[in-house]
Amino acid sequence: MRKKTEEKRQSIVEAAHEAFMEVGFHQTSMADIATRSRASKATLYSYFSSKEELFAEVMISAAGEILESFGQLRLDMALRDSLIAFGRHFLPAILRPSIIALRRLAIAESDRSTLGRVMYEKGPEHGWSIVRDFLIAAIAAGTLKECDAGVAARHLQALYEAELVEMATLGYPVDTTAETIVPVVTRAVDVFLAAYGAPSRSGGVRRGAK
Repeated sequence: MRKKTEEKRQSIVEAAHEAFMEVGFHQTSMADIATRSRASKATLYSYFSSKEELFAEVMISAAGEILESFGQLRLDMALRDSLIAFGRHFLPAILRPSIIALRRLAIAESDRSTLGRVMYEKGPEHGWSIVRDFLIAAIAAGTLKECDAGVAARHLQALYEAELVEMATLGYPVDTTAETIVPVVTRAVDVFLAAYGAPSRSGGVRRGAK
């Protein structure tokens, strides 16, 4: 019975994703999603109380690769290497067409619904709190200078995204192969460490070596 319940839930999420992408969040009704998923409205509401809640689940379902990237943040390796490894996984994940499409949808709907807020709270806010906590640990380890780790995490995010994400969001084709991504991420991390890296004993900036 549990398997059937999970299958029905997943079918609803997939139907909602399909509807949101085809006609937009505003034009999609819960009745439309129920029809697409071959569920009654009562069944639909037993799983999800609103379209916003469904959108959040769609986003979480699509963002598995993004969530996996946070596992690259490790304190048992040089800070620079860890941040580059994280960026190499994170940046291609957020540049996937399905993620870019959800981002555009949330932006388009943010003036008339809470969709943008839902996306932020379920996605970036949660993910970058993980980065903030990692940076707090790096400060304690002496590889980052004393700073507001939450602000530093946002600066790091902006640096990772600076070269490619806005272009992709606006429909400009971007290359997400390793040949492009690795230099982009490396530049982002080096700028970040130039600003936030702890000074070495010789007076220079530590590049995160243990």
